Amino acid sequence: MPFSADITALYLNHIVELRRYLSGKVDSSALADDLAHETFARVLASDKGLDSVHQPRALLFHIARNLLTDHYRSKAAHAGWMVPLESCQQQVSASPSPERIVLARQQLAQLRLSIENLPPRCRQAFVRFRFDGIPQKTLAAELGISLNAVEKLLIRAMLALRQQLEWA
Repeated sequence: MPFSADITALYLNHIVELRRYLSGKVDSSALADDLAHETFARVLASDKGLDSVHQPRALLFHIARNLLTDHYRSKAAHAGWMVPLESCQQQVSASPSPERIVLARQQLAQLRLSIENLPPRCRQAFVRFRFDGIPQKTLAAELGISLNAVEKLLIRAMLALRQQLEWA
């Protein structure tokens, strides 16, 4: 093979970076390794040598992105027909059970009570931000406080609500 030294140098220079890139895109390091090696296999299998490629690193990442796309398309295509055996034993209704409805209502009532128990300014900032969709900057102007103070009020509210809901 005329470009074996070129591909070896390309491999040694970029395999770590390519694996790191792929590891951030998939859920297992073994799959990232497989995709990285497949990337180099595709370069080796191409009819052209590396001499005609101006940016070999860019070619590697282009091939890797295409392999990622193929992987996720394949995964999505197979997801529909691969179901766990346990789910086949009983048909699940699309509507929630009465128990689930009661539990959700209880949780909602607890959340409402927890919000009502927040300090007034904290409650106001939280409700305006979460339910009214008011940006933090606008809230700061409305309340006459700094953006940092708004962030602290929201954090305080979230922590208090989390604590209340964990105790419930």
